Amino acid sequence: MATTARTRTTRAVASTAPLLAVAGLVLVTGCTSPAPAPHAEASTSPSRKLYTPETLLGMPKSMSRELTGAPRSQMEKLKREVGVATSAVGWAYGGETPEADAVFMSGASGTVADPGGAVERALQPYRITTVNTVDAGQLGGEARCGQGRTEDGSYLTACGWADKETVGVVAFVSSQPQGDRTADFLTARGQLERAAG
Repeated sequence: MATTARTRTTRAVASTAPLLAVAGLVLVTGCTSPAPAPHAEASTSPSRKLYTPETLLGMPKSMSRELTGAPRSQMEKLKREVGVATSAVGWAYGGETPEADAVFMSGASGTVADPGGAVERALQPYRITTVNTVDAGQLGGEARCGQGRTEDGSYLTACGWADKETVGVVAFVSSQPQGDRTADFLTARGQLERAAG
């Protein structure tokens, strides 16, 4: 019985360790240069805003402050891309079982003056190499994804998007190699963005 409890604790720690390393992923790389914000206020009412759903891609919200710290820090950086933010999100999902992947998401809405530059700056803090343009889906704008490894060796795929009203990043972390996550990225973006009002 004591062995079973120790095994569960070991698994819980093992599943959380890679996520904690990723939680520091944004902070380890240092600050990115501030985005130009020539627009001091939103010119019209936004048609879309970002929301934090209770589940993302079927994974529950993480209640760990350590895991949510990095995406919330990234959210603050993304708010600089939109002038006056009409919404902002930053959260972590998953990581509840040893096999579970984790998803970190951050974003902001408002007025994005330079979507191409915004998505490039949004992805800079992540440990990804070759970044490729991907389909932005029905919500439009520009989207890019790249793959890499976290400090502890976990596999990372980070996908960012930007359009005239929103900018954000969805980062997937796994202990196993990842294939193309574009479809998951588009599904996650669809779960985060909704019509304003």
